Amino acid sequence: MSGGHQRQGVVVQEICFFVGAARPSKIPHRRYAVANSKSNAVMCRLMLLFVVICLTAAAGVAYAQVGFPPPPPKVSPIAGAIDMHIHPDPDIFVRSLTDTEVAMIAKRQGMRGIVLKNHVAPTADRAALAMQQVPGIEVWGGVVLNNAVGGINPAAVEFMYRMGGGRGKVVWLPTFDSDMHIKTLVDKNKSGILVAPNGKVTPATEEVLKIIARENLVLATGHIHPEEVVAVVKRAGELGVKNIIVTHAFTRIPGLTMAQAKDVAAMGAMIEICYQQFLSGPTSDFPWLRSWDRVDEKTVAMAVKEIGAKSLVLSTDLGAQDLPIPTDGLIAAVQAIKRQGVSDADIDLMIRKNPARLLGLAD
Repeated sequence: MSGGHQRQGVVVQEICFFVGAARPSKIPHRRYAVANSKSNAVMCRLMLLFVVICLTAAAGVAYAQVGFPPPPPKVSPIAGAIDMHIHPDPDIFVRSLTDTEVAMIAKRQGMRGIVLKNHVAPTADRAALAMQQVPGIEVWGGVVLNNAVGGINPAAVEFMYRMGGGRGKVVWLPTFDSDMHIKTLVDKNKSGILVAPNGKVTPATEEVLKIIARENLVLATGHIHPEEVVAVVKRAGELGVKNIIVTHAFTRIPGLTMAQAKDVAAMGAMIEICYQQFLSGPTSDFPWLRSWDRVDEKTVAMAVKEIGAKSLVLSTDLGAQDLPIPTDGLIAAVQAIKRQGVSDADIDLMIRKNPARLLGLAD
């Protein structure tokens, strides 16, 4: 008997033994049936055919999956998360998704909520409309105190939180109209809005902080100078502001040092790190992000060690066309920081518990 037939004979014997047929003592030359019994022979043939079909199907399935993404997880890695920093359409910049589209996708991922941000227009009304269209997810808005709403304008804050629907919650200090932003990215010889020149909070800024404290809103520091961040956080705490987040603290604007971040965290502020900054830096694939410093998963891991996850918030700052959509960005951020050894418990704080605390929600 040839070597190939010998091996086939052994396989047939083992299959027959497995299904309860008598193991043949000898396999005839060029035959696969067991001679002891016709019924055993039929059983063996059927069983062998079944095994071949199963193995062929399994091989076909395995082959078909090569080059494709993995199947969806049973539970979304961002289930229950809140993204505190999303830029939807309509806007003065090109955005990929509308308010409603962002809310629908976030809900599908099991997220608890999202915060809509716009540099020139309040978003409390838009948040209320998005919640009407997409029930089952929390949507908040706010106002950015750029020149489009009068700069450091207490009235803009008053009317934002009074907007029907009760979804106005976040007050951002100036972003692209701030002195820090203009001197860094526009023209170092030009000036923008200052909220705490020489470390002293301006009277108008104090009025804004008092409204935030009175209505239990969230203060977000925007694009101001790092020294202003420290001064504003300190004064806000003195005035009774309980919910403070330092906007993308470690990137070029505002560019806090780790020591400054520790100081404001000790005063009760949350330090925000955004996934968009994972994609930034001089070698970024996106030309407009090359003006910003890269702040990525390694920075998050370092901040967890130096400051503690209890004082960190992981957001996305996404919405721009060509970048990942916010939900995909948040998932990518979670996966990246897990590879750096950040624990599930710390991630839970950064994407769920800390944002919920800022927005006045129960854990």
